[in-house]
Amino acid sequence: EADMAASALEESLKAVDARKCVNGSPSTLVLTLVDILEHKQKDVAEARNVLERICSKDEYDFADSEDLAQCHAAWVELELRQENWDMALNLARRATSGKKVSKAARGLSRSLRLWNLLFDLEESLGTVQTTKDAYDRALELKVATPSHALNYASFLKDKKYFEESFAAYERGLGLFPFPHAGGILLWKNYLTEFLERYAGSKTPRARELFDRCLGECPPEESPEFYLLYGDYEETHGLTKRALRVYERMCASVPPSEKYAAYRLYIAKAIQYLGVTSARPIYESAISSLEDGPASRICLEYAKMETGLRESDRARTVLVYGAQLADPRRDPDYWKAWHEFEVSHGNEETFREMLRVKRSVAAAFSTVNYNAAEMGGGVPKVDTLTEEAALEMIAEREGVEIDSRKKPLIGGFVSGKKRTADAADLGEVERRAARLRQVAGGDGGGAAESSAAAAAVGGDGGDDEIDIDDIDGNEDEEEEQAPSPPMTNAKSVRGVSEKAIPTAVFGGITASGDGES
Repeated sequence: EADMAASALEESLKAVDARKCVNGSPSTLVLTLVDILEHKQKDVAEARNVLERICSKDEYDFADSEDLAQCHAAWVELELRQENWDMALNLARRATSGKKVSKAARGLSRSLRLWNLLFDLEESLGTVQTTKDAYDRALELKVATPSHALNYASFLKDKKYFEESFAAYERGLGLFPFPHAGGILLWKNYLTEFLERYAGSKTPRARELFDRCLGECPPEESPEFYLLYGDYEETHGLTKRALRVYERMCASVPPSEKYAAYRLYIAKAIQYLGVTSARPIYESAISSLEDGPASRICLEYAKMETGLRESDRARTVLVYGAQLADPRRDPDYWKAWHEFEVSHGNEETFREMLRVKRSVAAAFSTVNYNAAEMGGGVPKVDTLTEEAALEMIAEREGVEIDSRKKPLIGGFVSGKKRTADAADLGEVERRAARLRQVAGGDGGGAAESSAAAAAVGGDGGDDEIDIDDIDGNEDEEEEQAPSPPMTNAKSVRGVSEKAIPTAVFGGITASGDGES
């Protein structure tokens, strides 16, 4: 079966066109054939012969150089399994030399598979010089990766070639500058190993490296390098230089890192220059940070001033920071100020704190926050009803209000009053009828109106007048009252009549009489 499989694979290599195959890689045919010859038929010479025909004599035309690279790597591994170390190393060197005719063979010089294999063999089997030559050639061809540059520098360091190791870092940084991720990794290792090697003996050179790194580094990646630079200055340099480094860090880092940077700067300034030296740093931080971090810096500033027994300065800082702290989102700020006034203030300062809090709450009342911004730790703010607001104002001003009196909506009559007045409607009608009988004459209408008003408002005018009830009463009174006799003139109750002088009409009346 192995012989039949080997024959079938040999035939397939002649029949399969690398540019038309779609169900796999042509290199799979070669690797499978070599595996059968080496492990099943135990014919290493024939396996070597097949690989030589494919790799050296170009009997099969590969479309992709990576397929040919797999065949070269298989040949090197075959020689390693047979412990032919020199043969394997020579094969790897020849594969990456780039001296080929076909297009696929020329692409072998850029195959990472073969370069990785060559580097491993050179470090294990070659000499220091041949290894350096291999890495240098890869860097010149620009096929090296950041990991290759790191391995090269690490190899030279292990061999005690420190300056050449730093040169390897420089060449790697030339290929992978910022903002490439490889540049960040190379700079970290470069600076760490340089400081480990020379410590404080080459301070100017170390500063030059740090300045060059920070000049090219993007702000998002700079905090780590600033911390390394500041620690170096604290250990081997000058305190003022270290503080200047931290000051640069506060100005250069992204906004999300500024709060932590300023806190570190303040801590270092207090450590080396004293507490009072942090005041200008606090002021700079408050002016540079966003509202949330700035309010926290204000609390820390006020706490420092309180520790120095500068209560007035601390209160001034709290008043300034209050405009940055929304009571709905930052209750801790107002709690801290409340505790400060309880401990160090008086009634006047406490009232001033409450006034400022109301003003700030009113200023922030038009600002809306979504649920994600409010956060889970912020207390929920309930909308006050009209009754609750009145009770709060009455409690604040020391005024008592009658809970039985409810505000009514203008233009409407409460249903409770409507039902209460309906019970006395019959009594009101009876009183009005008796007064009409007694009063009589032209003044009856006025007496009736006053009697009805007295009957309705008999309780002192505290209740509202129900318009619907009064209209209903008038209709019933008109039905029950006897109608006066009709005359030629239209009678109007409660209005006296008087003759119109003749002079008003002029000659119209006279002419009319003459005609009649």
